[in-house]
Amino acid sequence: MEEYFELLQRSPLFESVDAEGMRHILHCLEAYVSMGGKGEIINHYGDRIVWAGIVLEGKVALIAPGSDGEESSIRLAVPPESFGCSHSCLQNQPSQVTVVARKRTKILFLKLSKLLRREAMGCRYASLVTANLLKQTAAANLAQGRRIHVMSQKSIRDKLLLFLEQSRQEEADTLSAMNRQELADYLGTERSALSREMARMKKEGLIDYCRNEIKILSEN
Repeated sequence: MEEYFELLQRSPLFESVDAEGMRHILHCLEAYVSMGGKGEIINHYGDRIVWAGIVLEGKVALIAPGSDGEESSIRLAVPPESFGCSHSCLQNQPSQVTVVARKRTKILFLKLSKLLRREAMGCRYASLVTANLLKQTAAANLAQGRRIHVMSQKSIRDKLLLFLEQSRQEEADTLSAMNRQELADYLGTERSALSREMARMKKEGLIDYCRNEIKILSEN
């Protein structure tokens, strides 16, 4: 597992944790690594989640079912991003998403509920990871708020422009990790409708794109 220490140290969960601390905390959180093939379901909707996951290789999608039977991808996780952290801490709450591997993946699983035990309070490494978890949870809440802002826009064009502007301000690589279907799911629209609108916007000189790379050329 030590070959992934450098990657894990780029994860918000392990910010400022050195190699000695990494060995200690991974042991305490009963960490283990598991492989998954493309399309494999890692967690089902409604599962009681015990283990949080950190993506070491590949990409996973968090998919929410709709009342009409349709599903939409609400978030992607790529190395070294995590999923299931809040549920791993609480454990008695059913998952609101299904987690699916979008490609061959390798995932580090952690039992974060052990951070909340009394004996963990005196451990400096556990305290550091707990503080990091709090910051990560706050960042996730802000990201959810940004998505709600995007989804509140009335037109596909406005949704896409706002999302692109957010990504540019944050210098985020989330957009480049999305294919066209995943971007359509995030924006809450159909892929064909998104593709048509993007073609019109490119013709008007508002945006340019190549494969998954999209950039704003001018302000709307």
